[in-house]
Amino acid sequence: WFAFARALVFFCPLKMATKGNGVIPNAHFHKDWDQYVRNHFNQAGKKKSRRIHREKKLAQVAPRPAAGLVRPVVRCPTFKYNTKQRLGRGFSLAELKAAKISRKVAASIGISVDHRRRNLSSEGLDANVQRLKTYQSKLVRLPKKGKVADLKVPQLLGDILPLRASKKVEKARAITEEEKKAQVFVSMRHARADARLVGIRQKRADEKSKDAEAPKAKAAAPADE
Repeated sequence: WFAFARALVFFCPLKMATKGNGVIPNAHFHKDWDQYVRNHFNQAGKKKSRRIHREKKLAQVAPRPAAGLVRPVVRCPTFKYNTKQRLGRGFSLAELKAAKISRKVAASIGISVDHRRRNLSSEGLDANVQRLKTYQSKLVRLPKKGKVADLKVPQLLGDILPLRASKKVEKARAITEEEKKAQVFVSMRHARADARLVGIRQKRADEKSKDAEAPKAKAAAPADE
């Protein structure tokens, strides 16, 4: 009977959390925890160090702008964010050509250049060309020789040509009856369907007109003979 019971337990093992009635594991894995913790008790000192470093950096580039290079205005990618604008990496070669600025000159007067960018709209191209022209009108060229400190040119501490939010605010008004009856979601779905099916619908219309002209051509064939 004992051998039969052992065979039964062997083929039908019991599902237990741990084997036997041993001690619950409680290993001490929190020893020497202070070696793996990084404390930040010098916050005030680091804050002062960063401020001094910024002042030294501004003094090195003075009287040039503190923000660095002027950058273009671009649209954010994807359908979700393309309604928002931000500053891009650099101006495209087409924008520099339209503004009559060479690539080498742009790098010497504080204009960032991105040779990989491509302009997909004339509106964005015109906006960035106007941005370059505005920058050129406000630009003060420094001489290569001579002391820069003698020039009394104030240093620009903020952003170069900052991006202005062009948001139009409408005044509160009453909703019209036409707006109440309008179904915006349905109209959008119909417009997307029309744009998607324009090819197949044109093909069906061509086939239908071709089938309608076929009997006329057959009826006109004996008369020509």
